[in-house]
Amino acid sequence: MYLTKIRMDFQRVCLFTALLFAFITGISSKAPIEDICHSYVHPSLGQIGACIPETDCQSGDLVANACPQYPSNYQCCFDENNPGREVRGAWVATVDNIDWPRSPSNNVSTQQADLIFLVDRMEAAGINTIYFQVRPAGDALYISSIEPWSEYLTGSQGQAPSPLWDPLQFIIDYAHDKGIEVHAWINPYRASLRPSWDHLASNHMAKLFPQYAYIFSTFGWMDPGAQEVQNRTYDVAIDLVTRYDIDGLHMDDYFYPYPVTGEYFPDNRTYDAYLQSGGNMSVPDWRRDNVNKLMERLYQGVHAVKPRIVFSISPFGLYRPGEPEGMPSPITGLDQYSQLYCDPKLWLERGWVDVLQPQLYWAILPPQQSYPVLLDWWLQQNPLGRHVYAGNYLSRVETQGWPLSEIRDQVAISRETVHRSRGSWGNVMFSAKMFRDNFEGTVDYFHENVYKYPALQPLFPWLEGNSSSSKLK
Repeated sequence: MYLTKIRMDFQRVCLFTALLFAFITGISSKAPIEDICHSYVHPSLGQIGACIPETDCQSGDLVANACPQYPSNYQCCFDENNPGREVRGAWVATVDNIDWPRSPSNNVSTQQADLIFLVDRMEAAGINTIYFQVRPAGDALYISSIEPWSEYLTGSQGQAPSPLWDPLQFIIDYAHDKGIEVHAWINPYRASLRPSWDHLASNHMAKLFPQYAYIFSTFGWMDPGAQEVQNRTYDVAIDLVTRYDIDGLHMDDYFYPYPVTGEYFPDNRTYDAYLQSGGNMSVPDWRRDNVNKLMERLYQGVHAVKPRIVFSISPFGLYRPGEPEGMPSPITGLDQYSQLYCDPKLWLERGWVDVLQPQLYWAILPPQQSYPVLLDWWLQQNPLGRHVYAGNYLSRVETQGWPLSEIRDQVAISRETVHRSRGSWGNVMFSAKMFRDNFEGTVDYFHENVYKYPALQPLFPWLEGNSSSSKLK
């Protein structure tokens, strides 16, 4: 009897608080009341309400009568495993035709049908955010006056699809109708996936700025220290934000290339020019400064065009293994600070990102790269309360035999109250072909065990005009 009274009192307090929230924020009396459920944050659990069947509310903390448009057995629940708001993302890689299109030789109608199929599969799995790769290597999978058409779309760089169509606009229209967000994903400096320039179109950045285009190992790479190259990436980003109704702009981890034994990135002339202009930083500090300047400039430029746009970056999952400079023992592995010249810890501290998506591509148990240890560390580096979404390597289910339960458990860790309170508002899966091919029943497994009930997008209170999607996914 005493416990029943406590629960009833909690329900009254929650419902009163939700209604008060609605009044204060000016929610119309005609607005569906379930929007209030998805806006209220539990004072101690830190979770946002979700309308789900009462029997599935594992916490037992409910607000009655707050989900009137749902079936009668649904209640407003506060539960780690069924959050009302979170990003449920997937990266759609176009480079090398990893996820889409299946082949650059396919005709337009086949590519469009495949893209519809892919989005439908992700929707069935519960995905609510798509990171669509539109610039794999200085090229474009959209109509651009700046860069050439991608060879991964048409088979030959610079060749337009026939009949002409715009894959980015196509997926925006189709996904938005389903309540799914689309973020345009660009690569800043990779110029070619071959150690050659012969296949590039005349308006490719490596052709326009050959003095800053280098062959590095098996890749072609642009010099991040060259202002012309930085301007190119910036112009592409601003063009995308200006012309398309994207929900975010996303960048991956390829700034300076990953190290190769016996190879040196040949930016000597650019660095010498920096010294001759009066600079005095060491090569590592100068390289990091080049990347930092672009990050700050992009963040400010994107929001100057559209304040609501979410700017996100997915760095390598390790920062600086080893104390006191970086991560705690026993974390080991590549040091991106000194080898990739990236400082995502600084980007969080300065607020140059809205979302950081560290690629935590390891399992829960190995101590050298432990998923929960790494997630906890990244969240500790977040003084401004930006969002941190773990990148999860779903494809390891296929390539290394991981059970799907490993990914389920990683998502559950990301949802824990202690992590949610520090900015852990979602997960992003690599790669989308796992949903496309439904490998080992991935789609059904996610629907039943990971994303069973829909969720709204998280809120970004520091972004002007940013609000949750009108539809639940």
